[in-house]
Amino acid sequence: MHATEISTNLRLASLTKDLDSLDERCRSNAFRDMLSLAEEGDSEAMFQVARCLQQGIGVEVDTVVADRWLRRSCVTSPASRLGLYTYGMQHVMQQRPDADPVKGITFLERAASHGYVRAILALVDVVENGRTDLKPDLHRAYRILANSLDNSSDAQLHGAYTRFVERHTPIINLLDS
Repeated sequence: MHATEISTNLRLASLTKDLDSLDERCRSNAFRDMLSLAEEGDSEAMFQVARCLQQGIGVEVDTVVADRWLRRSCVTSPASRLGLYTYGMQHVMQQRPDADPVKGITFLERAASHGYVRAILALVDVVENGRTDLKPDLHRAYRILANSLDNSSDAQLHGAYTRFVERHTPIINLLDS
């Protein structure tokens, strides 16, 4: 990581903490500074601006502008993992007027490919159980979990893998031949 990237990440973390403050003035100042970072192109700041506008944190609620920032957080390079996850889940759970579960899966896959554990677990749940209009696909759910273990030592993923295998014993049908 470059020094400027580390500095930006520290600033983002500090501002995110300030957004949770009980002091409204602190939240308003944090929102203003977060908006500045978002306007500079930081995708994680874009997601936080969307969250603030959606929930009225430090600013008046504006769901239209919030959605615009959320979508921007997904298309900026690099994309926000939280933005990809949130936008994907809105589609999967049909919480958007333009909900498209297949599109939602694509966004969850993108968030998961960035190593976002919550997205991996949500994606496995959707694929394993066939949420919305999607049919269950145990083989695909197994592959997602198994591949995620190759790139992570996260205890939640290991636990999810163990529970998946226990639910679907024998797993011989899920293994690649």
